[in-house]
Amino acid sequence: MKQNYYARKIRQLKGLSKKLQRLQQPLHGASPEMPQKLILKMKKLIRELQFVFSGVYLRRILGSAAILIGLSFVNPVSAQSFAKPVANPFGLRAVDSAAFPAFADLDGDGDMDLLVAEVKGYVEYFQNTGSAKNPKFAAPVQNPFGLDTLMKDTTTYAIFPAFADLDDDGDMDLLVGRYNGSFEYLQNIGTATKPKFAAPIINPFGLDSVSHFAAPAFVDLDGDGDMDLLVGTYDSVNGGNMEYFENTGTPTHPQFAAPVKNPFGLTSTYYFAFPAFADVDNDGDQDLLVGEYYGNLEYFENTGTKTHPKFIAPVKNPSGIDSLSYLAAPAFADLDGDGDMDLLVGEAGDQYANYAANLEYFENTAISTGIKPFFNDASLKLYPNPVKDILMLHAKEKIENVEVFDMLGKRHAVFRNNPNRISLSDLKAGIYMVKITFEKGDFAVRKIQKQ
Repeated sequence: MKQNYYARKIRQLKGLSKKLQRLQQPLHGASPEMPQKLILKMKKLIRELQFVFSGVYLRRILGSAAILIGLSFVNPVSAQSFAKPVANPFGLRAVDSAAFPAFADLDGDGDMDLLVAEVKGYVEYFQNTGSAKNPKFAAPVQNPFGLDTLMKDTTTYAIFPAFADLDDDGDMDLLVGRYNGSFEYLQNIGTATKPKFAAPIINPFGLDSVSHFAAPAFVDLDGDGDMDLLVGTYDSVNGGNMEYFENTGTPTHPQFAAPVKNPFGLTSTYYFAFPAFADVDNDGDQDLLVGEYYGNLEYFENTGTKTHPKFIAPVKNPSGIDSLSYLAAPAFADLDGDGDMDLLVGEAGDQYANYAANLEYFENTAISTGIKPFFNDASLKLYPNPVKDILMLHAKEKIENVEVFDMLGKRHAVFRNNPNRISLSDLKAGIYMVKITFEKGDFAVRKIQKQ
């Protein structure tokens, strides 16, 4: 039924596109109001379809009509713009030998804290004592919250962390990949504000060890509501491959299928692959950035859908991103609270700097949306924020619908028909992005904190 619904919408968009192009021909002499009505209908359709189909596919359907209605569908690689890297900003500091970062709100205060893994099982915890818009990281604490258990086996050299709420209890659990290719699961048996990690379990939930350097990244690639797993590996002969473990379980009881190497059009990178997901092109699906051995970052755009990913050939160091030292390890987070995903990249240390390993920050200075949003429209207000239950919306423009997404891009709720108050009581505490689409097809994105 859902596929038939979107098929009808695509046919409708094709028909409107052809009609608009005909009306622009001099012989038709249509009234100026008629194209504007068509444009409005087309913008509404595009806003709905962009979360199911890629911008590339929609642009192909629209043809020259994309220009007529003012939709550029700019190539996301060129539309995104990252500032020059800043080493160890916001109070961060270099760690020893190599830095492998992972973001999570571990203290439940609405901003992103940082865990940096290094060699021999050490982890450094940088608590964000600033805010969601102005981060400030406290001095690091080594192996907190019971994470000293990771140091028991120092023979496996490096560890690679990834956070996800794998048991769906509202706090962030931790999966660690090791240099030898095994995995260790550390369940958070504390709370969303006071984490405490249990002793590690090796290769849980049906996971199998991979080759060297098991670098995990969680993402819902098949749109079924649970977290799948993509794992980057190291191979000096065949390159850094990606192993995909589909979660065939549930949000509360994960179970991972046998791994598939380089699925969905992915290809190996140079020696080492460290994956990180974000919706870089703002089309509703998760794109992939992969750090490699020589410090480059490979961008794989997802041109598929939220349920059927398809990655095209990678672009090296796009959008102003510079290559770094060895072992580039990327992590995405909106650190400045402006609605786009900034980038923090860990790197291997320099022998001439006593092997101190920096954390390089690339601020995202642009967002590609296709239709210009009202990001600076002071008339749009969402309150209260933080919110416990009911969120109020006020805007001069009539609101078409409101969608609520978590920081991994998963949609949790949609409200239609000019909603001005929405209930968020079913959401867990955390940070969410609220997308407000207006009657004329424009939209705005705001960040909220759910208590």
